[in-house]
Amino acid sequence: MRQVRLALLVPDRITRSGIEGLIKHDGTASYEVISLDNFETCLRQAAAIHILLMDISGLRMGEVEDRLSQVTGSGQALSVVVISSRLTAVYVHRIMQLGAKGFIYRDDLADALLNSLDLVRRDVVTLSPQASHLLTTSKYLYVLNDMKPFDMQVLRLTANGLMVKEIAVELNVSTRTVYRSRDKLREILNVPTIETLIKAAHEQGLLDLDD
Repeated sequence: MRQVRLALLVPDRITRSGIEGLIKHDGTASYEVISLDNFETCLRQAAAIHILLMDISGLRMGEVEDRLSQVTGSGQALSVVVISSRLTAVYVHRIMQLGAKGFIYRDDLADALLNSLDLVRRDVVTLSPQASHLLTTSKYLYVLNDMKPFDMQVLRLTANGLMVKEIAVELNVSTRTVYRSRDKLREILNVPTIETLIKAAHEQGLLDLDD
């Protein structure tokens, strides 16, 4: 099996050392491991990297989206595996939508790392055990599959207190389009009013991605 260049973008030195130790003592795989100081270095070296292992635990969702879009949209044959201390169905689903090849919940790292990397190098999408269990059992997953990006925009703006006309101006659509989206949202979440829609969205973590 060819040698794989694995880049670590993991700010926590203890975690990074643990990862390097696990890989070093694994006699079945052949990795050339390099540690990156920052994301800009990662972008510059993207062409020479096969797998990027990136810890996103300390990043806001907007930063995660920006980084993943830059890496996965760079045109390079680069697979991204993320490590995160955050675990909700909405969050994991969004990360995978953004093009990550693997998601490892931080508590699973020691047990799941080597298997996850092995699957990714064979071009298989992978989730660590707790993340996989969460998505398999989550009763909210159907909501994510039915909800389009535009509907999420309407939901967030509604939660921020904007009225229908204001949302229409913000998104450059007609008020009728906004009404249709809000009706769809109420149907998906099975609630009768806008007030209960926002409450249900908060309860189900659908607005957490603004954090």
